[in-house]
Amino acid sequence: MSARIPSSLQRHLRSAYRFVRPSYPYGKIFKETYDLLQESQWWDREKLEDYQLRQLGVLLRHAYDNVPHYRRVFDERGLKPTDIQDLEDLKKLPCMTKDKFRENFHEILAENARVRCLPLERTSGTTGKTLQFYSDDSVRQKELAFVFHQWSRVGCGPEDKRVELRGTLIGGKRPYEFDRTFRTLRLSPRIDSAEVAKLYIEKMESFGANYLRGYPSTVGEFAYTIKKHGLAVPFRLKAVLLASGKIYEWQREIVSEVFDCRVFSFYGMAERVVMAAECEHSAAYHCCPQYGVTEIDPENGEIVGTGFLNYVNPFIRYRTADISSGVFERCGLCGRDYYPVIGEVAGRLVDYIVTSQGLLGPSAFTYPFKNQRNIRESQIIQKDLAHVVVRVVPWDAEKGLHPRLELDRLRRDLQRTLGDDMRIDIEQVESIGRTEAGKFRWIISDVSRDLLDLGH
Repeated sequence: MSARIPSSLQRHLRSAYRFVRPSYPYGKIFKETYDLLQESQWWDREKLEDYQLRQLGVLLRHAYDNVPHYRRVFDERGLKPTDIQDLEDLKKLPCMTKDKFRENFHEILAENARVRCLPLERTSGTTGKTLQFYSDDSVRQKELAFVFHQWSRVGCGPEDKRVELRGTLIGGKRPYEFDRTFRTLRLSPRIDSAEVAKLYIEKMESFGANYLRGYPSTVGEFAYTIKKHGLAVPFRLKAVLLASGKIYEWQREIVSEVFDCRVFSFYGMAERVVMAAECEHSAAYHCCPQYGVTEIDPENGEIVGTGFLNYVNPFIRYRTADISSGVFERCGLCGRDYYPVIGEVAGRLVDYIVTSQGLLGPSAFTYPFKNQRNIRESQIIQKDLAHVVVRVVPWDAEKGLHPRLELDRLRRDLQRTLGDDMRIDIEQVESIGRTEAGKFRWIISDVSRDLLDLGH
C-alpha cells in the first residue's frame, strides 16, 4: 500500500511538471491517428480500399441522417447511402462548389452538432472570397497527425524541433517567438532586409532546429536574401518542409542550395478534403486514402475531394479549384499503395491568366522573371481580358530599379507569352500585401475568378 504524497511535495511536483513537456502534447486523438497512419501506410491496395469504403459509408450515413442539404441531394436522386457500394458509385452524387457551399451553409451544418461551442474557421481567401465552416477539436488533432505522418518520410516526428516561417506577422518588438510546448520557433514572414535574415539565422542556430517549415514564397524569399547578401548558414537542417502554395522549380533549387538539404512538400487545404505529399524517392504527391476520396476531373484535371475528418460541415465531392497534372495509379518507388499519385499541383484556377489563346498557368510566366537581378518581388494582376498589370518591388526601393533595361526586357518577354493583344503595364511599388493568412499571391486574375464562379 503506497503512502500518500505530502501536500507540500505535491505542490513542488506540480510546479516541476510545468517544465516537463509531455510526449504527445497534441492530444489522444492525434496519437491514435498518427499510430494508425504509421501502420496503415504499408497496407496493400485492397486493404486500403476496404478502409476507405468503410469510412465513406459512415460519412454518407451521417450526412443523410443529420445534414439537411445532403439528405435532399440523396432524396432528389432516389438514392440511399447504401447505394454507394464502391468509389465509382460516389459519382452518382453531384459535386459541391465553393459558391454552392456558401449558399447552402446552414443546411450543410449537421443537426446533431453543437456549433455554438465550436470556432468558425475560414479559408485564406486566395480565390478572392473566404469560405467559412465549422469543425471540432478532433478534426484539428487528426489533421496534424496526417501532417506529421507525411513529414515522417524525411525523419520529422512530433518530438523534433521546428522553425515556422509562415502565417501572419508576429506582433511586439521581436519578429520571432518561442513555443516551448510544441518545440517551435516562429518567425515573422516579412523578410525585407539582410539584417532580418541574419537575425533569423542566429535564432535558428541557437534554437537548434532540425526542420524549417513555411510557405514556398516566404522560404524562397528567405533563401534568396541569404544568397544575395552572401550570408553564412552555420548549421545543417535535415529538411525544409513546404506547403500552402505552389512550389516553383527556382524556389526548390535555391532553398535546397542555401540550406543544403532535401526540400519536401505536401499538399492540403483548410477545407480538409485532400492531403498528399512527396515520398522519400519522388517529388510526386501521394494522396492519402485514409484522409478521404480523391478524384481527378478528366476534363480539366481539377482535384475533387471528399474528406473523412469533418462531420460538422461535411465536404462531399468538393471541387477544390486546384489543377493537377500527371496522374498515376501508384508510385512504384516507396512501396506505398497510396492513390492517386499526382505529378504536381499545377496551381489554382484563379492563378491562371485568361488570354485569347486560352488559359496560361503560373509555369508559363517563370521564364520572363528568371533572370531578374533587381526585383525582390513581383505580382501579376489581370484586370480584364486585354489588360495585365505587373507590380514589382525593387531590392533598393529608394534607389529605384537599375538598370531600366531589365524592366523593358521583362515587358517584351511577357508580351511574347501573353500575345500582342494584351496590354501590359508595369508598376513599381514599395511592397506587395499578403492575404489574412500571410500567403503571397503571385498571380491574381479577376477574369479566371469570374469563370470559376460560373462553374467553369
